[in-house]
Amino acid sequence: MRRKTFEVLFEPGAGMAAIAKQPSLWRSAFYFTLSFSFFGVATNCWLLDSPLDVRFGIIIATVLIAGTALSLYGFLLHGIMETFGALAGDPVGLICLLGYTTLPFLLLTPGALLAGRMGFNGLPLLGVLFLIGCLWMLYLLVRSLEAVYLVDAFRAGVTVVFSLFLLYIVFVLPWQVCLMHLLKIKSRLINQNKRVIIKVGHRVNSLALRKQCYYHMKLY
Repeated sequence: MRRKTFEVLFEPGAGMAAIAKQPSLWRSAFYFTLSFSFFGVATNCWLLDSPLDVRFGIIIATVLIAGTALSLYGFLLHGIMETFGALAGDPVGLICLLGYTTLPFLLLTPGALLAGRMGFNGLPLLGVLFLIGCLWMLYLLVRSLEAVYLVDAFRAGVTVVFSLFLLYIVFVLPWQVCLMHLLKIKSRLINQNKRVIIKVGHRVNSLALRKQCYYHMKLY
């Protein structure tokens, strides 16, 4: 078990192929929970002022939500692979490997703890560690598709990129469009307010000028 874990991280081709021959959903769930829990505990130090039950609840909620999302993502990948004509593999076999793809976050936990100790100055370090973990996870994901569906790296990589593109269109793009629309509305309102202020200013100046002229005419 430890040897397979080591191979997944540093020899992912052989490691994923060995696990794919004997998939275990419980082991996958165990490694996933372990990785996200430890990384969550490390980043949870930002909430030291919150009660312990609140911090613990945040970690549990994060693990459950991330686990559900990762499982659904596995079914999405399976659907794309079938659409692309993959002849081997099944969604359960893929999900059994997805838990192992989160192991980089377990390995990066000491760095996350250090970033937490640094306070807000550790945010850049935490961001870099999170980026490294995500890229490493994507690489392991490509090797997982190779092992389960018996495809080459290019085909597996295209599948991952296409799946991320679909997720962007469904979950990110609508928010971007709404945000841009709101910014345009805000800009129009600001311009309208400026025009109203300018018109009011002109009217006030004109009224003041008329009063001055009337005052001078009375003097003469």
